[in-house]
Amino acid sequence: SKTYLEEHDLAKYAKVWILNLVEFVHWILLVPSFYLSYIIFEHTDTLTQVLGDSLQVYLLSVAPLIQAFAGLVAVVMHEYEGWQVVFFKNPVNQDFRIQDVNNAWLREIAYKMLFLLQIVGLLAFSMGAIGVSKTFVVFAISSIILAFLSPQQYKTEFKMFGQPLFPIAIPIVVIFIINALINLYAYYVLFSPVLGTHHYPGLLALAAPVLFMAGGIIEGVFAESTFNQWVHFWAVILLNLGLIVQIYTFGLFW
Repeated sequence: SKTYLEEHDLAKYAKVWILNLVEFVHWILLVPSFYLSYIIFEHTDTLTQVLGDSLQVYLLSVAPLIQAFAGLVAVVMHEYEGWQVVFFKNPVNQDFRIQDVNNAWLREIAYKMLFLLQIVGLLAFSMGAIGVSKTFVVFAISSIILAFLSPQQYKTEFKMFGQPLFPIAIPIVVIFIINALINLYAYYVLFSPVLGTHHYPGLLALAAPVLFMAGGIIEGVFAESTFNQWVHFWAVILLNLGLIVQIYTFGLFW
């Protein structure tokens, strides 16, 4: 384990078998992601009847794949850090040994790419669920361009337990939040009718995105401030559960 964990009595949370579990639940996300994409593709005819447009079905089918590739950005960072969540230092400002702490500059780059790809994934799902209109296409293109070209010097960074968190450019966060809210609406539009036909409350349509949000917040805020690898593990379990819920909910259509 890294020196910082040893010095702060946190190495007990970073034993090899725990880190292997953390790595496993990250990689296993690919399985439900690709399976979800497959079942949407497999039932294109059914969903086209529901949505009225095969392009919307295509967007729904690629959305989980985009989210999966977004997650791979974090996986690359975790691989580099040996799957340990530790105090971050920026090599741009200070020298450090990678065996002691984690690389804050790498985290900033990973977060930027993660959120950019998440925005694209959110847009794909939202357009698939709500519909592909000229207004929505303009909004989608504008969101992607503005997020990609936004100035990076102003961050949303804040501290918890004395640790700096969420070093993400403010414009990217704003665009992400707007798209996340639209995405919640898209989930409700898509799933609440079919949930109603199966006598489930319509609000259960929001279960999957809420699980995704909870997992992301727990990993980004609590895992990266407490350096407890078990928190990291359970955060990713929530992401897996979100995909499982999504698979089940799509299954109600056929």
